[in-house]
Amino acid sequence: MAKQSYIALDCEFHWDQDLHQAHRAMDQKSKRRAVAVKKVMAAAAFQFSIDDEGRISTGEVASWNEFDWGDEEAVVAQLFDYLRAHEGKPIVTFGGLATDIPVLLLAGLAYGLRLPPQMLDQPGRRGPRPHLDLGLMLKGGGRTWSHLSQVLLRMGVPFNLVAAKPGVRRPVSADAWQDLRDHVELDCLLLSVAKLGWLVAQGTDGLRLEPAIIGLIEGFLRRRPEHSLANELRTYADQLHRQIADGYDHVA
Repeated sequence: MAKQSYIALDCEFHWDQDLHQAHRAMDQKSKRRAVAVKKVMAAAAFQFSIDDEGRISTGEVASWNEFDWGDEEAVVAQLFDYLRAHEGKPIVTFGGLATDIPVLLLAGLAYGLRLPPQMLDQPGRRGPRPHLDLGLMLKGGGRTWSHLSQVLLRMGVPFNLVAAKPGVRRPVSADAWQDLRDHVELDCLLLSVAKLGWLVAQGTDGLRLEPAIIGLIEGFLRRRPEHSLANELRTYADQLHRQIADGYDHVA
């Protein structure tokens, strides 16, 4: 049975003070938020697939951070190797073309790392796009950008899950690094939820939003049962089950 597979990708960055000071020595207007002074401190990926009857299946939850792997080079190298091993699957980001991809490209340049196929510059490429920026897709031809947190709230995702979405500070303890791992992995799940909403709106055959989100959550929790927001995710899945049941009652 044919499947369309995706890899939801998210990265967390910190600004490098030494780079920032070097830039300011040349240009006093250089800003801390500039892409060129950001470095990758963590990255995560979550795979999911949709078959031609709209059924959801999930793959592994993978993540890497500086605490576990030592430095930015190792984190990015692991991410690139992972994407290369799944080169037939497009990556999904939210605003990735503006931030995530440029920072990853700069890391590749800095460390001499070979880019995965999803990030290669291939003019005239034919076929499906290897990178799908959901934020850009939602923006379309307009001028207004929506944040992922805004999209999720509009879709009815509970506030306590969305509130965990904003960026985090650079960790200073082992426990804080574990919190960062939970954070970046949850971001991938929430991005996948938003992508499902897009696919339902685009008329993907057989795909129903509530059952699909439940499938994502259950697949995520099978692999991360000890996640710090596992209870909140289970509560959200229970809420969706009730919505489905209420819909059947109304039909009856």
